[in-house]
Amino acid sequence: MEEFRNIKPCIVKYYEIPLDNINNISNITSKAYLLKTLQSETFFIKKTTYNALEKYHYLYNQGTNNILYPILNKKNNYVTRNANSSIYISNYYNDITIKKDAKLNNLIKNIDTLHQMTSFKKQLDPLSSRPKFEEITRRLDFQFRILEDYIRKVELDDLKEYSMGILSNYQYILNAKSELIKLQKRIISTVKSKESINFSFIHNNPKLEHLINVKGYNYLCSIENGKIGLSSLDFAKLYVENEMVNIDFKSIIKDILIKENNHFEYDYFRYLVLFIYIMRIKLTNNDHINSAIIVNVSESIKKYFENFSDE
Repeated sequence: MEEFRNIKPCIVKYYEIPLDNINNISNITSKAYLLKTLQSETFFIKKTTYNALEKYHYLYNQGTNNILYPILNKKNNYVTRNANSSIYISNYYNDITIKKDAKLNNLIKNIDTLHQMTSFKKQLDPLSSRPKFEEITRRLDFQFRILEDYIRKVELDDLKEYSMGILSNYQYILNAKSELIKLQKRIISTVKSKESINFSFIHNNPKLEHLINVKGYNYLCSIENGKIGLSSLDFAKLYVENEMVNIDFKSIIKDILIKENNHFEYDYFRYLVLFIYIMRIKLTNNDHINSAIIVNVSESIKKYFENFSDE
């Protein structure tokens, strides 16, 4: 609890919780704590990023009402900064337990609401976009070269137990490569035409545990990783993490991301999903583990094509 001792003075000074009123303190993670007072109040305390303060104020000033805002400190700020760290304090809520598919639908609705409430039009800029795409392309090229070299090695070796899983599924990785090339051409064409696209505040870590139900209302929490960007990123991360949940991803994603027959956000979502899958393939010195990795990623790629291939 050494870390907590460092932030105790902030709690006393800025939130007026006397030390002699603290009944119990427990770790949730290395950066988060539960504090219980003698009056049976429970608070959630989290060490956060330095610029989280500006993010909470930005969302509040935008009128974003589905965010679980921290308690205001004595300076009327959502985040307290000191020389060593930044923290915020919230009331602690026990989230209700509901089926995963229902909670995922609620999360998607709230992420979409966050985007809509902070949305603004911005012209795509080829100059600022180019370095990012060059970096993504460089990483993909390097990854595909590693995979191609490994496949050649497996092909040249005697057929082993693990070989069939690798060789029979490599076609799906090649399909993903072709799809990435096609999508990148479309995306670059749109960027070069300097079209106006919706930008918004994206959560950037849209996990199921970051949706909390308080007295029948759903709120997003843990927004400190958020930033201004394209909504495609939130939905790509959300889809990849929850692809096995039985909801109609195909219709939901299309309804949200295809706007006025403009497919840019939808294409960028698809590009990001495949990028995440390909970069997930971390080859090891164990061929049996590599086979399992390639089979699992190939299954994800097959599911992607079932949901999102061009019709």
